[in-house]
Order: sequence, then structure tokens, then C-alpha cells
Amino acid sequence: MIRENSPAPSDLSHALTRQAVIGLLLVLPAIFLVVSIVVVPTLYALLASLKNNGEWTLANYLTLFTTPPYPNVIANTMWISLIVTAATMLLSIPLAMFLSVQPARSATLVLVLISASLWISVLVKIYAWQVLLARNGPLNALLVEAGLVSAPVPFLYSRAPVVLSMIQFLVPYATMMMYASMRRVDWDLITAARSLGGQIWFVAAEVYWPQIRFSVVTAALVVFMLATSFYVAPALLGGPGDTMIGMQMHSDLVNRHDSGMAATAGVALSAILLGVSWVALKMAGVSFTRAAGALSR
Repeated sequence: MIRENSPAPSDLSHALTRQAVIGLLLVLPAIFLVVSIVVVPTLYALLASLKNNGEWTLANYLTLFTTPPYPNVIANTMWISLIVTAATMLLSIPLAMFLSVQPARSATLVLVLISASLWISVLVKIYAWQVLLARNGPLNALLVEAGLVSAPVPFLYSRAPVVLSMIQFLVPYATMMMYASMRRVDWDLITAARSLGGQIWFVAAEVYWPQIRFSVVTAALVVFMLATSFYVAPALLGGPGDTMIGMQMHSDLVNRHDSGMAATAGVALSAILLGVSWVALKMAGVSFTRAAGALSR
């Protein structure tokens, strides 16, 4: 039985339609933004990578994986990014764990100080490393003055400063991504496991790790993805053997005017990162769709 003051089905249908239209209008700017800066450039790069001298072909991909210097550049990019990711996580996990058990006010203050480093331009940080590590810089002056070396050490234009500068940039990201999850850890479960005789390593692996696994894995993936895209650090601090894929893409575009190879490198890197992410998430037992949703936020 329908009450007299209940809305008619047609009125309800009109109201739902109006809400749907309003909702669509609200999300249209976001859809337009995503399509214009993500979908269209990605499709353009994919199509450009499949054309060579006006013909549709896979020749660019064959060149990328078989013709120097591309294989070495890809290997350098993956190896440097792996080292940076491992070192960043080794520094960030203990820091995030320590902050997660501190009073909220103290932890917030430290996080603000950590995030303050992100306000400084990457270029400014790189120039600071150049000054610090120069042959006549403060580090060499200190080493010579202390008698640890007899002559200035050529720190610059090698892999070490590239890795160090990338770690400095990425540690704040990893720390802040893991902090919130570690803050929500249920310590009652850990206390109960310990009181029942659980060994510290067992409790860490079976009780603590499952609660922080998602944030640690996603933080590591974000760090790895950001590391593979670095350009300024290897360009200004690295040597000839430290060329990364971003530098090679820039060279293809600016020096060789070969947009096809630059697009091919970008598409290949995206495919590699997608594969690495899938394997890492599967090994860690984390849902790929859940991680993708977290990374998009």
C-alpha cells in the first residue's frame, strides 16, 4: 500500500536522474584532466613507439633491447633503482617504526621537519651535493685536515653521489607512507602473542608484519618507480657509466630528434614497472587492485 504523501515513481525517477546528471557534471573536470594528461599522452607514446620512418613496426623495441647503449642504460636504471630502494627502505622502516610509538605531538613535529626537506628544489639539493663533494669542498678539506687522505678524493661524477642524493630525496616519501599504517598497529595482539610464549622473530613475522605489509610494499614500489624516473641526479652527479633511462630519453629527443625511440623507452619502462609491481605484490601477498587504488590516491 502506497501512502498518499509518498513520492510518485515518476518523481523518484526524475530525482535520481537529476542526481546522476549533477554527479556526472561534478566528475567531468576530473575525467577531462585524467584523459588529457594521462590517457592521451600514453596512447600517443604507444603509437609513436610503433612507428619508424612512417611505417608501423616493432623495430624500435628491437633496437631498445639489442642495440647499445639502450640495454646498458636499462640495466643501469634497474640496478641503481634497486640499490636506492633497498637503502631507502632500510633507513625509512626503522624511522617510521620509531615515530609510530612516540607521542602524537612529537611524531608530528618530526614528520613536519622531515617533510620540510621536500620543500627544497631537487636542483638545489643536487648543487649542495656538488659543493659538499667537490675536490676543494668541505668534505675533502675535513679529510685532508684530519690526515685520513693525503690528497682530495674525486667523489663527484661516480655512482655513489647519485645513489646518496636519490636516497636523501626518497626517504621522506617512504617514511610518511609507512608511518600512518604503523601508527595503527594493534599492540594488544603483539602483547598477547608474547605472553603466550611467542619468540620475538615469530611475533614480528606472524603478528607485526601482516599489519604493516601493505604499507611497506606500496612504499617500496613508489620509491622504486620514482627512482627509475630520476634525471637531474645522474646527469649532474654521475659519470658516463651512470646514464639512466630519463637521460637517454632526453638525449633521443633533444640531440637526435628521435621521438620514436624516446617514446619506446618510456613505454618499455612503464611495462617493466608494471611487471615488477605485479611480481612484488604477488610475492608479498598483497592485492594488486588494492595497491593500485592506494597509489592513485
